Amino acid sequence: MTVSRVFTLIALCGVLVFLASGQTPTETQRATTNPGYLIGPNDEISVQVLELPEIPVKAYRVDSDGTINLPLAGRVRAAGLTLDQFEKQLETTFHAQVLNPHVSVTLISSKSQPVSVLGAVNAPGTQQIEGSKSLFDVIAGAGGLKPEAGDTVTITRQKGEGPINLPDAKVDPVTGVTTAEVPVRDLVDLHSPAVNIAVQPHDQVFVSTGRVFYVIGNVRKQGGFTLSAKKRVSALEALSLAEGFAPNAAAGSARILRRVNENDLERKQIPIDLKAILKGKKEDIQIFADDILYIPNSTAKVVAARSAELALGTISGLIIWRGL
Repeated sequence: MTVSRVFTLIALCGVLVFLASGQTPTETQRATTNPGYLIGPNDEISVQVLELPEIPVKAYRVDSDGTINLPLAGRVRAAGLTLDQFEKQLETTFHAQVLNPHVSVTLISSKSQPVSVLGAVNAPGTQQIEGSKSLFDVIAGAGGLKPEAGDTVTITRQKGEGPINLPDAKVDPVTGVTTAEVPVRDLVDLHSPAVNIAVQPHDQVFVSTGRVFYVIGNVRKQGGFTLSAKKRVSALEALSLAEGFAPNAAAGSARILRRVNENDLERKQIPIDLKAILKGKKEDIQIFADDILYIPNSTAKVVAARSAELALGTISGLIIWRGL
């Protein structure tokens, strides 16, 4: 069962509970009551004082100066306090009017703890972290990695949010902004749990786009393959990733289709005799990002330029494989 279906079932169960009880979910019932949540500007919170019905139970917005305006209390500072701390502060505030006030503070809407997740993720944008979330959590919240995601995740943190707890973190001496990089493989495969750091409000998370090359034609596994910036790949290694030749492959008539220049769609064809390379009679050739290694069919009448050009049309539907 997928994660999205699990969350859908949880939500449906919650609705059924309300229907069975004859209640409808009010704003307060839908709210979050995490006592450790740190209140910030633009958050909306509800305040209830049992002994003071003059204070309506509704959403109160925290203004940009960090205060909210409450009946019978006026302007009260809320930003920078947890929900629990703010409750205790209001108990002191209303103690002059009620001997033992019972105060309840609930988070209705979190708008003060945004984290931006951009780059090679399925749903880039801004999330509200609403408490403690890890780097893995926010990437999952952005729909996970795209197949063409690159090698690194870059975290940028503002000066006021504290340091990034990673050994290679760098601080800009002028702005105080801290940046650090995390290997995608370590994060996704949990090779090093220490890289799965807790994100902070206003962090920017950027997933790089991978460099990809393609192997198409008469191979067992056509596709695009991510190419690490720190790794060189030869034509034979590319063939190995594609799980070798399929039947009737013209191993001696392969082509590498390589862009003439980065901003041009035109490609030049580089003949490559994989059969001779396998026998050690010719030197292997390096594969670069965006190269296409094409292995034609030995039974085709044309195994040169025309068939290679037609093969370009197959790239758009290929799966991109990770593993380099």
